[in-house]
Amino acid sequence: MIKQLTVVLFCHQNQWFAFEASLVKGQGSCSFYDPKALLLPFNQFLNQSTAKDKAQQTTHWLRLAAQSTDAKPWLLGIASEAELIELPAEQIHTLPPHLLARRTFPALQAVAWYQQRLVSIIDARVLLKLAHPLLAPLALDAGQVD
Repeated sequence: MIKQLTVVLFCHQNQWFAFEASLVKGQGSCSFYDPKALLLPFNQFLNQSTAKDKAQQTTHWLRLAAQSTDAKPWLLGIASEAELIELPAEQIHTLPPHLLARRTFPALQAVAWYQQRLVSIIDARVLLKLAHPLLAPLALDAGQVD
């Protein structure tokens, strides 16, 4: 039985989120990233604010594992540096069926308690699937810049 889960923890608008660490390939500052990679702000998955607002909140990035090889590489923009932590298994709770059926963010899979804070655990594989329609306009914008 698993006693703990290693996750990458980050904060977004005073809420805590985490990905299973094995699904994150790297992180870095937005000052240093491959300009060929598209930067997709985490905020874009949660609401429909303007692109200008999203860009202002992004200072760091995460590279998620298992991205499709036929898609242009992209980075997930986050508002601050992420940290690697271990969550005790007894602090992780899957969503009850009625909440799972009514969630508006399909990547949300579970919640956990960490240092008296609620952490939303996100499935990076689902987030990757949600990214495809969001990437199309960014690819067009990047093409227009050249």
